[in-house]
Amino acid sequence: MDGALNLSDKNNIKKLGLSIYFGYHDSCVTFYSDKKILLHLEAERVFRKKHMRTSQNEMQNLISVGLKYLNLEQREIDEVLIAKWNNQFEKGTQINGFDAKPILTGHHENHIGTGFVSGYEDAIIICADGGSEDGTTKIYLKNGNEGKLIEDLDNTIMTGKFYGTITQMIIDPRFGRAHDTYPGKTMGLAALGQYRPEFDTLIREHADEINKLHINGCEHLLKIFGMSSNYEKPWLDKNRVDLAFTAQKIWQETFYKKLSEFANISRNIILVGGCAYNVSLNSLVADTKLYKNIYVTPVSGDCGQSLGAAIYMNPDISCDYPFLGRAFGEIHLNNQALSKIVDDILQHKIIAWYQDRSEVGPRALGNRSFLGLPDSEEMRQKLSIKVKKREPYRPVAPIITLDDLPVFFDTIQPSPYMTFAPMAKQITKDISPAIVHFDGTSRVQTISKDTNPIIHELLVRIKEKTGAPILMNSSFNTDGEPIVDTPVDAMRNFKSSGADILYINGERYET
Repeated sequence: MDGALNLSDKNNIKKLGLSIYFGYHDSCVTFYSDKKILLHLEAERVFRKKHMRTSQNEMQNLISVGLKYLNLEQREIDEVLIAKWNNQFEKGTQINGFDAKPILTGHHENHIGTGFVSGYEDAIIICADGGSEDGTTKIYLKNGNEGKLIEDLDNTIMTGKFYGTITQMIIDPRFGRAHDTYPGKTMGLAALGQYRPEFDTLIREHADEINKLHINGCEHLLKIFGMSSNYEKPWLDKNRVDLAFTAQKIWQETFYKKLSEFANISRNIILVGGCAYNVSLNSLVADTKLYKNIYVTPVSGDCGQSLGAAIYMNPDISCDYPFLGRAFGEIHLNNQALSKIVDDILQHKIIAWYQDRSEVGPRALGNRSFLGLPDSEEMRQKLSIKVKKREPYRPVAPIITLDDLPVFFDTIQPSPYMTFAPMAKQITKDISPAIVHFDGTSRVQTISKDTNPIIHELLVRIKEKTGAPILMNSSFNTDGEPIVDTPVDAMRNFKSSGADILYINGERYET
């Protein structure tokens, strides 16, 4: 097994730890040593159910998968962390036949832990999500390895509850889907809309009601806002599109104003929690230089809870984001094979790309990706509609070399985890229109030779042929599916998608 620890590895490890998160969605586990994070497993990737919440038995199985991959036994684990939020392992529960004696961890501290990788000694930390035993949104001051609460924002619109309810009104009336799965669709839809003063007034008048969890539906809010109960094709419903735009505008401006109040306390800011996936807000903070440095992790949401707990409780260990998942086999590519991949791309084929360890979090970052040439609107439609089987308005992201970022986008902010969406320059709109969203932005991923040498080399060669070191980059999955994890997942998903070519660790497969 590719991640297996041999006897020599184990002899050099002073402590082995296991961190567990059940939660109400995105269950996960993390294995770590006294030196570094060893493995992070998201339940959805292993069991193939998006945003999966595990039962006690399923969690035992997930842990077993990780132990087997690392060549460990439960008795070799020295420390067990379990998040309090919806913990299914009650006191005295045995994990894989051994007494756990766990240390309980808190939801917000776990989120904060994912941001410790920033390396900032001090920072303002905004932790914003949909709720837990720690509430929803709070601002903390990082000083060394601790986060001190400085303001509680639970009773404001700056929460995941607010955005989830708006999504419930626009995209899907089902509570779970709207809050856990589809807020990104609302953010993408906002780019098609316009500001509506009447929606602004209604949002502000009913902010408290919107900022609640409507488990049984939000029909009363639809009536207040004059919204149709027909959720089919929301991108063709002007009310829904304009509500998305207006709600995003209010939410973003309110957040920005609040963050500006703390810019004199620290020049560094860390954004964590599910709301940190709002790339429009992130880019506003970055590009206005409100703070000198901004850091957003690849696992800001609950899928990083167990990982953040391990780091928060062991702040001196290293965490090499983002490729912390499983690997199956080694990649083998020579110059001839690389040339063939470039030829496939230049022939406007969509490549299903699988290499090395999987990235963690909801974004494909070059190891489990669909790749293609972004030189036409037709290519965007091919990837988004034919291959991904998604709604036609959904944006397609670019992957670009870090050195070339300021040439094609109005920013110098690195975005290694696809957490910023800067404005595209005119040259980008002209030669790579597929990756420019309706509002002129692009949710960029930047890479260097050090972070992903193979994809970097592909971009260099593409630039030599086309003038632009840019590829379309979307997660290797079809709508409703988690990102692929194993080669078996990759082959199955490839066959059910509309992609043209599959590469698994350099081996080429055709339909």
